[in-house]
Amino acid sequence: MSRQDQRERAREVVDRLLERLADPDATAAATGFAAEVSDDGRAQSLWEDLSLADGYPGVSLAFSGTTHRDKRQVVAAHRYLARATAAGEGAAGTVSIYGGVGALAFATLVAHRRTGGYVAALGRLDDYARRLTRAALPSVTGAPVASNGEFEVVRGMSGLGRYLLARAETCGAELEMVLTYLVSMSRGDVAHRGLRVPHWWSMAPPRAGMEDRLPDGHLNLGLSHGVSGPLALLSLAWRDGHVVEGQREAIESIVGLLRRWAVEDEHGPHWPSHVSIEEWAAGRASPRTRQRPSWCYGSPGVSRAVQLAALALGRDDWHELAHASVLAVLATPWEEWSVPDAGLCHGWSGLLHLVGLLNGHLGDERLDRARDELAATVITRFREDLPFGYRFAQGADMSGFLEGAAGVALALDAYACDGPTVGWDAALLVS
Repeated sequence: MSRQDQRERAREVVDRLLERLADPDATAAATGFAAEVSDDGRAQSLWEDLSLADGYPGVSLAFSGTTHRDKRQVVAAHRYLARATAAGEGAAGTVSIYGGVGALAFATLVAHRRTGGYVAALGRLDDYARRLTRAALPSVTGAPVASNGEFEVVRGMSGLGRYLLARAETCGAELEMVLTYLVSMSRGDVAHRGLRVPHWWSMAPPRAGMEDRLPDGHLNLGLSHGVSGPLALLSLAWRDGHVVEGQREAIESIVGLLRRWAVEDEHGPHWPSHVSIEEWAAGRASPRTRQRPSWCYGSPGVSRAVQLAALALGRDDWHELAHASVLAVLATPWEEWSVPDAGLCHGWSGLLHLVGLLNGHLGDERLDRARDELAATVITRFREDLPFGYRFAQGADMSGFLEGAAGVALALDAYACDGPTVGWDAALLVS
């Protein structure tokens, strides 16, 4: 199949996904585990009204963010945003663009970019983001952070900061506050268990269930939950001309951490998800299986953060590191990748979109071929008999942006069009 034919096939899959997502009520009802795949034989909902991952704001992105086909897309996006707005009435403030009113704000921003509308709504949401930033901005202390949720993309200031950057004309002062906070986090270190560790050191484990394995905390390297998120925001802001004192040094410091903890194998450099206190004391990462390639952890998510830093500061050596790390992923047999599903977060669509973004600055024919192969993988996994065309982690039917059909539609659409998006991928801190 030619590349053009495959792009047409991708457009067809996008159309089918949008058809399946068009009714907000039906979509919400079908999101989760169907009775036949549930452990107890009963359907289990995984829908969250105000979630960019699995709720009204996230699914709205499928209609606002994909290439305009007809006015039904605008109508569908508005249906989802209207329900999200209703759900947001009286919702508690959450320092995140993935949950709460922050998710509604990001989804409304993308709809505004597509249509030019929602101006008054954006004004109100900007005010919310400004007030939230001033109320929730963490202090930089002399101890490790309680949780990387303070500074990360999904739950913290790096994600909120990306919205502020997109709205810098009205949120510039608050953006400067977030950038200054991240710069301060990059400076110096703190005492912990007889060692000196970075301010980024988190006492919370990378995920639930790892508390006993990491009682002394960890340094998270990922793009979704670790230091690569602040690096991406600082670099994107620099490129857009938003610079605070010490920002260059902060970018250099975080890339220095990533270079220090990159692991070399026979294929090239890669990153573990985290560094333990024992590894920090030893000065090197313990031998372990190569991290599954994804947006959230490892290459090519971290690779993109390093590339953004390289573009910001004009560092050829960082470009080379990003390039080498992606080629190392592609050199690893794909059957060893353990990719669980088609989603954006840790699935095939995320890999498809990241390889395309990275190669926009690399121009490597090997990455072009890999992108076509990744697209073919996503396309051929589409199933007519499933509510959203795909089954996701643990057999769930997921409709949303981060781990569901909306994200797949956006990645396939970006591949089919082979051009810039309207900014939906800013939520991933990759653009």
